[in-house]
Amino acid sequence: MRQRKQAKKHKQVDAKQWPETKDGGRREDGTKTIDSPSKIKKLLPSVKALKSQFESGPAPDAPRSRSKDKSPSPPKPTAERTPVAPPAERPRPTGVATGESAAAPRTVSPQRPAAPGPASAQAPPAKNGAGAKKVYIPDDPVEAIYDKFGEVDERLLKQRITTLSWDPTSLVSRLYEVPEPAHRPQGQEKGYINIEGWLEKLPSGRKKATFWNAWKRRYFKAKDGFLYYYQTNTTEKPSMVLQLMGGHVEAMDSSVVGVDDGKGRYVVVRCSSRQEAERWTRALLSHTVEDYNATYVQPVAVPASVAPARRCVVIDLGSSSIRAGVLHDQPALPQLFFPAVMVTSREGRQLTFGAAALRPEVRATGVLSFPLRPSSKITKYSVDVPALAGLLQLTFRELRVSPADYSVQLSLPRSFNTATLGEILRLLFDKFGAQGVNLTHQSILAMWSYNATSGVVVDVGDRMDVVPVIDGYIVEGGVSRVPYGGVRIQDHLRHFLLQKHYSLVTEVESLVVRLAMERLCFVSERYAADLQRFQADPASLEKSVSVKEFLGDSVSWRRITLDSGRFQAAEGLFTPEAWGLDNKGVHKLVHKAVQECSVDIRKEMVRSIYLAGGVTLLPGFAERLQAEMDKLTPPSVTPKVHASPYRYHAAYLGACVLAGSDGFQQAMVTRDSWLKLGVSALKKWTV
Repeated sequence: MRQRKQAKKHKQVDAKQWPETKDGGRREDGTKTIDSPSKIKKLLPSVKALKSQFESGPAPDAPRSRSKDKSPSPPKPTAERTPVAPPAERPRPTGVATGESAAAPRTVSPQRPAAPGPASAQAPPAKNGAGAKKVYIPDDPVEAIYDKFGEVDERLLKQRITTLSWDPTSLVSRLYEVPEPAHRPQGQEKGYINIEGWLEKLPSGRKKATFWNAWKRRYFKAKDGFLYYYQTNTTEKPSMVLQLMGGHVEAMDSSVVGVDDGKGRYVVVRCSSRQEAERWTRALLSHTVEDYNATYVQPVAVPASVAPARRCVVIDLGSSSIRAGVLHDQPALPQLFFPAVMVTSREGRQLTFGAAALRPEVRATGVLSFPLRPSSKITKYSVDVPALAGLLQLTFRELRVSPADYSVQLSLPRSFNTATLGEILRLLFDKFGAQGVNLTHQSILAMWSYNATSGVVVDVGDRMDVVPVIDGYIVEGGVSRVPYGGVRIQDHLRHFLLQKHYSLVTEVESLVVRLAMERLCFVSERYAADLQRFQADPASLEKSVSVKEFLGDSVSWRRITLDSGRFQAAEGLFTPEAWGLDNKGVHKLVHKAVQECSVDIRKEMVRSIYLAGGVTLLPGFAERLQAEMDKLTPPSVTPKVHASPYRYHAAYLGACVLAGSDGFQQAMVTRDSWLKLGVSALKKWTV
């Protein structure tokens, strides 16, 4: 048998072939050499010694050289030195603060030549075609926004808001307003041609029949954008479900039709005749028209007089807001939406929650805080349990329900430890007397609002979470949770407003900043081009919003105007260097989540990117994410970013779908189980 010749491994030393030196192991200059590789360990310092030397620093009297010859070495010839450019001619890297004056801020030029290397702009452009290789050319680095801010003359600042006497009730009502759901046609009004009948199919992924891959007779049903097939016409559960929307249907033969869902699954069916094949092809093509909004959960208006079929209260806990409502037959938008804010009196005895805590007479007597936001305080529980009890009590009181007569579906904003989960269950069962409780992560519920079970959820609110989900289970290796999002956008927007001489710094004034963010900001699809456009004509990007109806006579100015801050404040979501952060952008976090999944499902995950959270409502966010993902994926894969018009309340809608399903009773922890098992009842599910 032949043996394969293995290439010699580098960086390995054979002790038997170690070259011997003459003159007792001394070089020509008289210094001693190493006789064998085993003596290297005697000369190298240990890791412990290096660590102690690094922490304490070198001794003041320690010699700088280990050579016995202490005579200074002769200087190198000056002819060998590389000439150094004067300071005025040295190129400066972008994104680093250099102490320049604010009168001449540095900008990024889109025509700047790229650095040499494999990722240089000199690479050949990508060719269009199925077999073409996509070349990813990285964008120019973005300069940190803080480098552009200069000192503002306080004498030019416009009149500050007197927040001590300002009542923001009207502004809170506008920011936390729940819109009426839009009416959409259903069924045949969408243009679908629903059809069902017996067909023959090949195994999934096969295009030709063989002895082992023969035709099999199955019952097919095309309905509302999906293709189902069953073992028989009486089977209730389908064996396979294909989403036809965005897919392809082709006639392969006179009676053979191929169906590709565009997510990596391919099915070949055979009809009984040519006329039957044409009828199925025409019906299937009507389902491939891209109308993804029709497949999402469509909320309905909450009926005022109809009693709910299941006595359940749905509560969505957010970092800065709470959504709640009573479950009805169909998913509906929240009946209650208020800020998760709390005011603690200076004596610490009285707590006020919700919009009432923002009134000026209440704020003046205590300290304002957001108890559900992640805190750096190290405690046993990862949430303020007494504050959570007050917020839940306010929720039940505003809904006018008795929690002892209802079960509770609770949506959690992040993963809590076991002690916190047990304390939440103890709070709901022992204090409020709930009939049953189910705790679910927001990312899973956001997936339910899209009628999907697999995909990548991009939830951007106060924080940013990128969570891959496969068949309802979170892929922990691909989860990315970063502590910035909408709050960081508002922080940078404050600096842009300060440059325009608007000073808004307190927690109550942040409501005005949020109004400016929602009405004025957008995500630039071409950041360098928009920045160049602003430099050429600043007035072309100016836009203003009226604040007269909210501020009243508190200030003399009636409108807020922004220009470049409209798109620069949100650029850090995709290029964190603009915020001075050394993190990955949201598109790279999504790509990482896809790469952590198995190879056979990556194509489906790229086609199933679902948005959730209020920040994703910024104009241009979905388009920018899809464009950035297209640069990171192979040419044979086209990413798809799904953006439901109700994604601001995605977790709540998903909680309504879950609470109304048959699996809710099995997932719920009942009161009897809690009284019998206690905290051990948490083993039934994990968040």
